[in-house]
Amino acid sequence: MRTEVPVSKYRSVEQMPPTPRVSDDELVERITALWSRARRYAPLSIVPGVQRFRSVEEASAARREATAERMRKARKAPAD
Repeated sequence: MRTEVPVSKYRSVEQMPPTPRVSDDELVERITALWSRARRYAPLSIVPGVQRFRSVEEASAARREATAERMRKARKAPAD
């Protein structure tokens, strides 16, 4: 769903039209769609349990590897 939003300039806030309101059902639908899209683009990659590292460098290396793995998976995923 792609919409174009026109750009308008106003001299003061009073000249601006009121914000369009959406129904509660539509708001829930929009939020659900946004969250599902976010999960597709950046899925959670939480490893259960506690991870211990011997040094900050080891923890940083593990984080970089996890990030690289997540990026590899994202590149392989089919585009919408």
